[in-house]
Amino acid sequence: MDTNTDQGIAVPTEQGHGAKTITIIVEIDGRNKEVKFDHSPVSGADIRSAAGVPASDDLTRLKGGKPTGGNIAPTDLVEIKNGDHFLAAPTGVVS
Repeated sequence: MDTNTDQGIAVPTEQGHGAKTITIIVEIDGRNKEVKFDHSPVSGADIRSAAGVPASDDLTRLKGGKPTGGNIAPTDLVEIKNGDHFLAAPTGVVS
């Protein structure tokens, strides 16, 4: 099995098996960062680490461009699917 790395996450690429890659977008400081995972759920800490979210920032899911569900803690498990969007913002901005 070969592996590809993108944003520091190893994503297996089993030839002939079409391993599934889940790509999410994390907005940090007004810029979108594409992050890839090979499984779901992932922890809030996994998303933060892969996207480079500062430890002092809050993280939330975006739906329709609006924050939803409140802050995602590092220990929270988050179900993700291709195309999901998240926002990292200074503490207190996400409610």
